[in-house]
Amino acid sequence: MVQSGHSCHPGAYIRMACFDEFTSPFFESTLFVYDHQMESEGGVLLPLFHEHPMMPWNDLRRGDCCGRYESQSDGYYCKLCVFFVHKKCGNNELSQFIDHPSHPNHTLQLRLDKGGNICDLCGWKIAKLCYRCQMCDFDLDLHCAKYPPPDVIDNFETHPHKLTLVKDKTIFNCSAKCGKASVGLTYKCDECDVAFHVDCVWHPATDHPTEVNHSYHSLHPLKLLTGPPPDYSDGKCRLCGTEIDKELFYHCSSCNFTLDMPCVLNPPQKSLVDPKVHDHQLTLLPRLDSFTCNACGLKGDRSPYTCFDCGFMIHQDCLALPRVININRHDHRVSRTSVLEQMESEGVWLPFHEHPMMPWNDLRRGDCCGRYESQSDGYYCKLCVFFVHKKCGNDELSEFIDHPSHPGHTLELQHESSNRCDFCRWKISKLFYRCDMCDFDLDLHCAKQQPPNVIDNFETHPHKLILLKKGTKFDCSAKCGKASGGLPYKCDECDVSFHVDCVWHPATKINYSPEVNHPYHSLHPLKLLTGPPPDYSDGKCRLCGTEIGEYFYHCSSCNFTVDFHCVLIPPQKSLVDPKVHDHQLTLLPRLDSFTCNACGLKGDRSPYACFDCGFMIHQDCLGLPRVININRHDHRVSRTSVLGDAAMNSVCGVCRKKVDWTCGGFSCKRCPGYVVHSKCATRNDVWNGEELEGVPEEEEDTEPYVVIDENTIHHFSHEEHHLRRIHGNGIMYEENKRCSACTHPIGLQSFYDCMDCDFSLHQNCAECPKRRRHVLHNERLTLVTNKELEVFSCDACYRRSNGFMYKDEDKEFDVLCGSISEPFFHPSHPQHPLYYIPTEEVEICNGCNRRESHVLRCIEGDCGFALGFKCATLPQVVKNRVDDHPLSLCYGEEEEASGKYWCDICEKETDSKEWFYTCKDQRASLHTSCVLGDSTGLMPRSLAKIWGKSCQVGLNDSVTRPFCKGRCKDRCKYPIYFKLLGRISETYLCSVSCTYWFR
Repeated sequence: MVQSGHSCHPGAYIRMACFDEFTSPFFESTLFVYDHQMESEGGVLLPLFHEHPMMPWNDLRRGDCCGRYESQSDGYYCKLCVFFVHKKCGNNELSQFIDHPSHPNHTLQLRLDKGGNICDLCGWKIAKLCYRCQMCDFDLDLHCAKYPPPDVIDNFETHPHKLTLVKDKTIFNCSAKCGKASVGLTYKCDECDVAFHVDCVWHPATDHPTEVNHSYHSLHPLKLLTGPPPDYSDGKCRLCGTEIDKELFYHCSSCNFTLDMPCVLNPPQKSLVDPKVHDHQLTLLPRLDSFTCNACGLKGDRSPYTCFDCGFMIHQDCLALPRVININRHDHRVSRTSVLEQMESEGVWLPFHEHPMMPWNDLRRGDCCGRYESQSDGYYCKLCVFFVHKKCGNDELSEFIDHPSHPGHTLELQHESSNRCDFCRWKISKLFYRCDMCDFDLDLHCAKQQPPNVIDNFETHPHKLILLKKGTKFDCSAKCGKASGGLPYKCDECDVSFHVDCVWHPATKINYSPEVNHPYHSLHPLKLLTGPPPDYSDGKCRLCGTEIGEYFYHCSSCNFTVDFHCVLIPPQKSLVDPKVHDHQLTLLPRLDSFTCNACGLKGDRSPYACFDCGFMIHQDCLGLPRVININRHDHRVSRTSVLGDAAMNSVCGVCRKKVDWTCGGFSCKRCPGYVVHSKCATRNDVWNGEELEGVPEEEEDTEPYVVIDENTIHHFSHEEHHLRRIHGNGIMYEENKRCSACTHPIGLQSFYDCMDCDFSLHQNCAECPKRRRHVLHNERLTLVTNKELEVFSCDACYRRSNGFMYKDEDKEFDVLCGSISEPFFHPSHPQHPLYYIPTEEVEICNGCNRRESHVLRCIEGDCGFALGFKCATLPQVVKNRVDDHPLSLCYGEEEEASGKYWCDICEKETDSKEWFYTCKDQRASLHTSCVLGDSTGLMPRSLAKIWGKSCQVGLNDSVTRPFCKGRCKDRCKYPIYFKLLGRISETYLCSVSCTYWFR
């Protein structure tokens, strides 16, 4: 039990004060309840309301007396009836008869309620003891008997008038909209003629704190709540799994963490050691996730006791499972078995280590020679995490040796060096031989292997190589990249040198140990297997989840499989990294489903877990960054361990799916509610890979213009003059005036115009920011004015343009595609907004019926609507020579119309289900490609280089159209044509395609 003043968490205390004694002034003289003289080993007699002796008891359970929890839980308990009475309810001041102000006309008698009645004062169900007036059928529970409500309440926060207690049972509708039964005593307002339950307007003072810091939830304080639990919770205590009491419970909305009163006041033991349960220490993991109990084999959903040495998990109620029992269907006793079998040893003393070392079989890198060995027998010190191969640490290892590689002096065995072996140039592990006089170091591997003085059969060199036994600076002719010093093999004929390790490899025999003891599976040795994994296994490594190869180690008793990598280099046992989590994390080598607190996604094996607060994380989520930029939000987003209830109804800013607000993710500190899944934020096509924690954020001026007055601006792209706004009238189509940003005709829109020169901008184009992020590129783009009118191809729609561009290095977008942001609204799909969801799938565009690798799509249900960037940025209204009126973009027809549609430009049939341009006055259906051509993004009268050919861009608006000299050999039919420069005769080409094929 957590008592007053005892620490629940470092720096935080929970104070649970006692209730005042039961001394209300309205109680009459008391009757005899119990006599201390009657106390004996048989218990205490409380004859007034119970027939059996009751034991003094301290239990944080709901009292069968008052039906409530009390912070001081001393009381009396009858094991026969499972009946618990608080001491304050059953003490010697409890009267058999009382007069109570809520029922002034009659005396109330103490009764043992057996019918499930309701207290007429508070409307709560009576536990067992109550006071009753039999004449009036009036019941009063012990809590209300102690706390009589006032006759008048004049400060109720939600009602401005005085409320008066009506002391007669009434049928009424409670104005608090509480949903409780509408009969009983009521508080009434005579001015408004409204009524309230007593319990809805009056709450006697309680000594339960409004907030507590709990040892199993250190992230945030838990708040005291009353009434039903929140809809998003499962309505159960996180620790014990019991249904939450609607009267009082503690809850953290940010983490959806709920505790009932017993687990707040008397939490389960943090850790325990019980050889009858498990051979290792067990620690409670306060977590809501599915697991399989190793004791009973059944599923659990919360807070098991866990062993972080071997991954053992057990239900809390399985801790008391008996060891030896008789069952009614077997003649012999049955025993609960433990599969733990570990041989004890006093250890082996080795001269180069200060602690006794245990015989060990572990395929890890030896701290002796720094290499892996196929035979992994050795000695291990758990205190120092120090492993020595048996072949390195056996009796043949001498303190001094004479070695032919250093014939002049004796070498001495030493410990710990950051140097490299002068023979093979490998970094020395821990044990090595050294000559201090010559500063010569030799690792154990090279000390045991004596290279020949002469090599005359090296496959890549035709001459004899001689070992030089003196350290030399040289460049290795094997181009190995290793450090160029040490003892070399040298060819005197060619004057070339090689590292010893590059030309001489002692014969090795691959003979992997048939059994190993692994630090993550101490139950049994793992056996070496080859070929396909057993049918009952999932074919993956228990620790890292990768598919196992030809050789692997396996325990058939536990279905535990480890690949060679995790046998040789097992993941770190525990780690402390404040960037990941505030507490120590320990690897839990277990095969069970869990939800990662960092990314919110499911995992199926071996997470790192925190046994203080139940935090779990995928191994590959340990490296998640803290502060990053993503390509669809203008501000930085920061990783948080819990998104919190502020993100309860939020969706991910990348995949547009709902986020689990009780897990971690990325959020924007400037934009409330903007959150992103951890895995979505760190995708390669969303994040540029740069961690920005500690990097100061620079405030950039992205505004494209300065306002001069209501209709005048000074735009950064036209510093020479001011631009004046011209309001579009929706009637006059400005064909010859082009926007310098998008190069499209001004059309019917409002625009800014320079009164001193030929420069115009659509109002929308003028408002494009100077710097912005885009869903198709991970770096911030800069708006380039392209004053040289260089032709580029947009990386979103692949159209050529020489207008403004959004650019970063070799990534270029025209202003139409570069200005697309989420949510994107298009008149072809007015019901829902469109989003760019990263995917590797190629989808069909609803506008042109072509396959597109990048589409903006509708995320509502099974709508399936998608638009490529080219169709998403088609102009809604255009002018063409085939009609005197502007043409409007039509989004296809739902049903096939009678007859066929023909394009008046190419004189070919059109598909009425695809987008086309039409005039409302005529039944025209013109292909979008025929109306716009493939060069609509080029500014007329500009110079352009197309396929290496210098051209002048012309506007095809005259009555006589020039002939194309390209592949089509037809009159130019598109709005833009090209006139080749540097030709004696005039040469015209109608499109980019014809320019490519012109020779």
